Amino acid sequence: MHKALYRSYRPTTFDDVVGQKHITKTLKNQIHNDNIGHAYLFCGTRGTGKTSTAKIFSRAVNCPNSIDQEPCNECNVCNDILMDRTMDIVEIDAASNNSVDDIRELRESVKYSPTEAKYKVYIIDEVHMLSSGAFNALLKTLEEPPSYVIFILATTEPHKIPATIISRCQRFDFKRVTVKDISSRMKKICTEENVEVEEKALDLIARNSQGALRDALSILDQCMSFGDNKINYQDVIELLGTINTDQLFELSNFIIDQNTKKSLEILNELVLYGKDIRILIDELISHFRNLMVCKVSVDVDELISLPEESITQLREQAQNIDINDLIRILNILSVTQNEIKVASNPRILAEITFMKIAQPMFDESKESLIKRIENLERIIETGNIKVTNVVHEHIEDKADTIKEDIKNDISAKKEELYEEIKEEDIKLVEYSWKKILQKIKSDRKAPLYALLNEVDFFSVYSNTLHIIFDDAFKFSVNRLYSKETTEYVEKVMREIISRSFRIKLVLKSEVENIIPDIKKKKDKGEEFLRETLNEEVLEVKETRD
Repeated sequence: MHKALYRSYRPTTFDDVVGQKHITKTLKNQIHNDNIGHAYLFCGTRGTGKTSTAKIFSRAVNCPNSIDQEPCNECNVCNDILMDRTMDIVEIDAASNNSVDDIRELRESVKYSPTEAKYKVYIIDEVHMLSSGAFNALLKTLEEPPSYVIFILATTEPHKIPATIISRCQRFDFKRVTVKDISSRMKKICTEENVEVEEKALDLIARNSQGALRDALSILDQCMSFGDNKINYQDVIELLGTINTDQLFELSNFIIDQNTKKSLEILNELVLYGKDIRILIDELISHFRNLMVCKVSVDVDELISLPEESITQLREQAQNIDINDLIRILNILSVTQNEIKVASNPRILAEITFMKIAQPMFDESKESLIKRIENLERIIETGNIKVTNVVHEHIEDKADTIKEDIKNDISAKKEELYEEIKEEDIKLVEYSWKKILQKIKSDRKAPLYALLNEVDFFSVYSNTLHIIFDDAFKFSVNRLYSKETTEYVEKVMREIISRSFRIKLVLKSEVENIIPDIKKKKDKGEEFLRETLNEEVLEVKETRD
């Protein structure tokens, strides 16, 4: 029967453990100094070597012939542990043995001294799966175990473990294994197995393993079966369902050029070949992230785990896109990545995503607004729209001289921009208002809570937040408006949104007299346009050949 690679090549010494030097060195020093702890907590994502390190440690502390704190793996003790023939090393799967009774049984066995080994070692895998009662049952034993007992708890989710348990353990965090280390390990295994393999095929497997060496070896095992002692890049792509580097660069080029038609054609082609759209979105996020790194950093070797020729291509492509666009594209793709997990039709969602990227007017982010302004500037530079300086007192009077179709177009675009430039402070207050009200309610300020629930809208002017009510609430506003009330609301807002505003309660009928900004909202929109386009006033005229 075939034995899986991750089992055949499981590390047998500390030096064999890949990518966890900070942990293996510490454990070897503890053995050397006879400073072994009674309880350890090994944390980290799957496939990073937690259980393998625990088993090596259990042999190293018990091996009578250890060399340089490494188990010899040849003596009777080591062989018994390797072959699971000893009662002194107990491995428990907490996912299936998580009850109070299971831990009580463990506590009973702790009382008995080891039969052959020096230490009795209990390895509890996926310890976060224990029930609350089981954790409580384990707590006392973990706190004061016999001198011959060592507990090693392994988990992928340390946040689910009670603090009382964590505080009694020495915690070691296993890092994700780097692409370089995974590739190197797989190359060594391929050499021993007499399998010919392409370097970029190993890199692709390593990237798809997401830092889990065990996952990488499982993929490599599958590729070996597929390739008949030869593994090439294209075979790995077929098995993983990913897209190759050339397709990825081609698609990203069309996305950068905002060529929706070509982007959708490539998407259709990938779907026909059976590619997983979810994997495609993940690949695009990784690709544009790499472009961003190339854009902001000269030395990218530690930040991008790709072959040198791919990094060269990334640098060239990064010259054709600015940071603002990269942020905008990554934001859109990240939202899609989250939504596509539950989408009934991932293809349509991907098509909408490409449309959003190519058409910034479908997106409401700051980056999209900047992109739209840049597009407008390019149109002006080409001469399709003429911009001139005109002095006039009232834009309303001037509008009569502009052709009707152009006037309607400008009006629509202005309204778009007015909404886009809505003050961030107001957005912040609106977003946080429920939390602010909840805090007021918890402070038992019932009358104030009831009144503030009736707020009509907000405005910020001269660092004062105007909380505006309908005139029907005039009596309540007058009764509650006091220095004590405003200072309290100001304090709550500082706590919730970390901003210092002066507070003023205002009725709608008082707005225009108190807040000039409300009356001149449209003027500010025009001022924004003028500053953006470096002109005093805009007059847009049709230009014809």
